[in-house]
Amino acid sequence: MEKTSLRSALRALTAGLALAAAPTVANAQDAVMQAASFSVSKGAAILGSMSALDRLLAQQGATPAAPTLFHTATVAASDVSAPSLIIPAVIRGQAAAISSDRPDVFNSVAMPIGWSPLEGRWQRVAHGAPDAPAARFAASLTNRDAFHRLEAVNLYVNRRVHFVDDAKQYGVADYWAPAAQTLARGRGDCEDYAIAKLALLRRAGFAEHDLYLVIAHDLVRRQDHAVAVARVDGKLWLLDSGTDELLDASQAHDYRPVFSFSGARSWTHGYRRELAPMTIAAAPVTAVQMASR
Repeated sequence: MEKTSLRSALRALTAGLALAAAPTVANAQDAVMQAASFSVSKGAAILGSMSALDRLLAQQGATPAAPTLFHTATVAASDVSAPSLIIPAVIRGQAAAISSDRPDVFNSVAMPIGWSPLEGRWQRVAHGAPDAPAARFAASLTNRDAFHRLEAVNLYVNRRVHFVDDAKQYGVADYWAPAAQTLARGRGDCEDYAIAKLALLRRAGFAEHDLYLVIAHDLVRRQDHAVAVARVDGKLWLLDSGTDELLDASQAHDYRPVFSFSGARSWTHGYRRELAPMTIAAAPVTAVQMASR
């Protein structure tokens, strides 16, 4: 996953998904399935020879959910005779709150989809258990606080697994190994690290809905990448094969997420666009309203 770029995916993703709020994706599955193919590479193997969502983005762009732009003041009938003043009416873009049930990582908006080219690979490893030594280690952490469990699991897998490319280890461009297989072999690439970490975190007591596998593009190394993400006290933390430190997923700007998975759920990702305040009209406001401001 770390050696070849999803350039088609990221060009479409970064150019097309500037969102005022998370849209409703009614036909995401059809749009993904219609995407055009791109050159054979690790990224092509990952996405099943489909391009990076340009048809999906076009479909989403056709029917975005309308953002809430106005805060409308209501005036009771008893107030209509009160003296009024004229003040500018202002539109302000309102940023949506961080979701507690989806992976809004790297300042993105996660949008649920019913299917992705990676669905089969994910479901084959989604609920796999770690091997016996790793399971015992994870079970020993259950009485520790959540952040300590994240640190311990991240360090454990990073130290036990050595990076080996899928082509060298398995003779194929992309293979997602079950956690027990990766831990027993002690070898894997980035998604294998992430899958193993998720399995250990489940064994250490984390709820499935707080754990995510995120497929992303590394903008610095110009490579495709996979990371484990976990939610603790409403905040998303990144467990990366490249560092033993936990990273705040809202502050990691080097990655652009493409797909995320958790249990039976999957998402693609877009971005919010902040709207500057705009004075558009003069609106009458009563003295009663002014006094309440």
